[in-house]
Amino acid sequence: MISRYFTHSLNVVKYYNSPRQYNFLLTRKDSIVLNEVLNRFVDALTNEVRYEVSQNWLDTGNLAFLNKPLELTEHEKQWIKQHPDLKVLENPYSPPYSMTDETGSVRGVMGDILNIITLQTGLNFSPITVSHNIHAGTQLNPGGWDILPAAIYSEDRENNVSFAEAFITTPYVFVMQKAPDSEQTLKKGMKVAIPYYYELHSQLKEMYPEVEWIKVDNASAAFHKVKEGELDALVATQLNSRYMIDHYYPNELYHFLIPGVQNASLSFAFPRGEPELKDIINKALNAIPPSEVLRLTEKWIKMPNVTIDTWDLYSEQFYIVTTLSVLLVGSSLLWGFYLLRSVRRRKVIQGDLENQISFRKALSDSLPNPTYVVNWQGNVISHNSAFEHYFTADYYKNAMLPLENSDSPFKDVFSNAHEVTAETKENRTIYTQVFEIDNGIEKRCINHWHTLCNLPASEHAVYICSWQDITETRDLIHALEVERNKAINATVAKSQFLATMSHEIRTPISSIMGFLELLSGSGLSKEQRVEAISLAYATGQSLLGLIGEILDVDKIESGNYQLQPQWVDIPTLVQNTCHSFGAIAASKSIALSCSSTFPEHYQVKIDPQAFKQVLSNLLSNALKFTTEGAVKITTSLGHIDDNHAVIKMTIMDSGSGLSQEEQQQLFKRYSQTSTGRQQTGSGLGLMICKELIKNMQGDLSLESHPGIGTTFTITIPVEITQQVAAIETKAEQPITLPEKLSILIADDHPTNRLLLKRQLNLLGYDVDEATDGVQALHKISMQHYDLLITDVNMPNMDGFELTRKLREQNSSLPIWGLTANAQANEREKGLNCGMNLCLFKPLTLDVLKTHLSQLHQVAHIATQYRHLDIEALKNNTANDLQLMQEILMTFQHETHKDLPAAFHALEAGDNRTFHQCIHRIHGAANILNLQKLINISHQLEITPVSDDSKPEILQLLNSVKEHIAELDQEITAFCQQND
Repeated sequence: MISRYFTHSLNVVKYYNSPRQYNFLLTRKDSIVLNEVLNRFVDALTNEVRYEVSQNWLDTGNLAFLNKPLELTEHEKQWIKQHPDLKVLENPYSPPYSMTDETGSVRGVMGDILNIITLQTGLNFSPITVSHNIHAGTQLNPGGWDILPAAIYSEDRENNVSFAEAFITTPYVFVMQKAPDSEQTLKKGMKVAIPYYYELHSQLKEMYPEVEWIKVDNASAAFHKVKEGELDALVATQLNSRYMIDHYYPNELYHFLIPGVQNASLSFAFPRGEPELKDIINKALNAIPPSEVLRLTEKWIKMPNVTIDTWDLYSEQFYIVTTLSVLLVGSSLLWGFYLLRSVRRRKVIQGDLENQISFRKALSDSLPNPTYVVNWQGNVISHNSAFEHYFTADYYKNAMLPLENSDSPFKDVFSNAHEVTAETKENRTIYTQVFEIDNGIEKRCINHWHTLCNLPASEHAVYICSWQDITETRDLIHALEVERNKAINATVAKSQFLATMSHEIRTPISSIMGFLELLSGSGLSKEQRVEAISLAYATGQSLLGLIGEILDVDKIESGNYQLQPQWVDIPTLVQNTCHSFGAIAASKSIALSCSSTFPEHYQVKIDPQAFKQVLSNLLSNALKFTTEGAVKITTSLGHIDDNHAVIKMTIMDSGSGLSQEEQQQLFKRYSQTSTGRQQTGSGLGLMICKELIKNMQGDLSLESHPGIGTTFTITIPVEITQQVAAIETKAEQPITLPEKLSILIADDHPTNRLLLKRQLNLLGYDVDEATDGVQALHKISMQHYDLLITDVNMPNMDGFELTRKLREQNSSLPIWGLTANAQANEREKGLNCGMNLCLFKPLTLDVLKTHLSQLHQVAHIATQYRHLDIEALKNNTANDLQLMQEILMTFQHETHKDLPAAFHALEAGDNRTFHQCIHRIHGAANILNLQKLINISHQLEITPVSDDSKPEILQLLNSVKEHIAELDQEITAFCQQND
């Protein structure tokens, strides 16, 4: 029954010692003859025949040997009593030798043999399941196991374990894929697997040196790899390969014997130090007939397919807990509940992880600085949005390249990244470096930092990197550094300039004081006194020239220097300028020559004062730094077209010359060469020349060699003309001074008041004095004056405040301001507060005469008119008579249009047009300060237009018409007198 129907589920445990049971053939009572025949037949059967017949039906071998007890020694019997239970290492993946059923019991050839040994000895075997022989090797410790069945004998293994006598021998075979052209040999380059515990590995390696040998843990598991093509062949035992191929790979694999190698010997292995167990097992195995072993082997080879769970053979990262007992329904429910709880917990953890990832993503993208993460190989694996937006769309591809790529903008980062060492979170090192990076548009300077981040679940760390764009900061620092250097240089130049100015100012002042001291004495002759006065005057003029240079620099730098071009005869201007330096050249025995290739009768349009100042400065320097030799000036005109040309002038000297370093500093303010500091001068002349030429759209260059000399070249584009007669020249008119003027002087400095009073007395005028603005305002309120000359800087009330007070009182008194501050904004400030003129000190007699004559002309004009406010007109036009005429004629023309239009709009009932015309007349009257017209037009503007008010409005319009007629007469007279 067991062999037919319960091969895998039942085993023979032992033979039951009970009275023998017999089997009979039953017949009917009335079949006496049949009963007798059967008895005779059965009695005639021998025991051998009976055994053969039973074996044909039982198919279970001859187990009669089990009835004979083993011949064990007393010591061995005692050992069995002390060790009734033994641990067997069971590999369920080695069919047909060793398998397990669904209950975990040992099956296969070794299972049946162990059952027989149990029947023979009474030993109980507890299986310890291992997935393969590597796991079995971990159990080879004393006390961890007792028997290893189906162990293949090898000399190497005998050093660790002892073997029982071999009871199965089987050849080694090669297993390969079945193919039409299959050859029973190994070829070069094949991948052949061999279990690591096979002793013939070295022998096969020598036999097949060109084959790649791969050691595997389990031969049975390697069959699938041969079938899938991962391996070309496999070394296995014949019984194992026969079972695997017949049951699982019948049409896919085949095997053939390995020639020249010994057969595999299968036996039981034991821990060393257990000789009793070895002897007991050997006696039990010897008692089993070889035919029984062969029968058992054939039985399991022919057994139907057995499902083998091979998951453990392919998993190296998980441990499978083999359940040795049947799981109860309750444990299944508990396990399911545990899994459900794990799933829920995993979902919660996954949700938290997703929230954390989302939060970190939002946090990363909210950072204004570009941030990115790089793995150990230098690949950018993550970045925030600022990183992507920093680059152009095309260059973003380069930014995502590996950092070791030469096209990556971060290649400088990766070269130093591996120097970063991992440290604790409390002391994590951050590495920074500054370098330039290309963002696809331009090079940007960044301050880059990176640090190492260890990932607990990963073998390699990552780099967290970020940067801050410091391009603007760097440029600002650079600009600040440049400005700082400029400030330092300016301070040095200023100190040098102050030292130079101290010398340049104190020297002429000392000379003037010396001459004045000589003049105060009586020991000088008339000629000596004239000479002293002349020299003192010349010294004062040179001092004024120095101050003028400083003021020119300020005008040029502030943009207030205004060129006044006019038609000029350049050869004559150059010749006259050279002639003025003739005495200086003669005193130093220097040959001064001036030549020109200008065509005759050509005039150029240029500012003569600026051109002369440039020429004078360059010529003065040439003579100053030339001790011997010559100074040559050449002038030429290069034509561009009929109306335009270029002036070219060179000033060449044979002086000391300049080095390259000195030439670099030459045109800077307050700059002087080492030779120049030995001469007098402010260090501003060449700088002024350079700026003046620049304002004239020209160019100033130099060529100099130390010890040879210097050549300055000037080129200026100009307009030209040959029509000499077309150049208007104003004939000098004699200056006519007004008579009997009463003049008030306001100045806190008594010396200045005395000098100005003496100058005005010399011109025949009565002068009154005031020490400040308060006193001057009081005197004007008590007495009539024709002119007020006031200093702008005074205590209590300065000249500007005094002027404003007088203008607020509607005073038309002419006011002249005097200031020692010769800056342009000072003059504008005076004119804006109501002064008629703002003059710069010192005030010479010629300047006084010129402006007093203009005061006479305006005063003469003002006495002829009753309605026109010439004083207001003069203030608005800065005494420009031509502009005054244009303004009056424009007023006359516009009012002659607006007044008839107002009459017509009033009659048509067009109130809007009427008020627009009156508003225009009112505005023009305000500009010219026509008080009567202002009052009438204002009354017309505020009077509402209606039928009741029309008579009043017509009367006012007629008054405007009459007043404009009177103004027309005065305007006509003014224009005729000033044609």
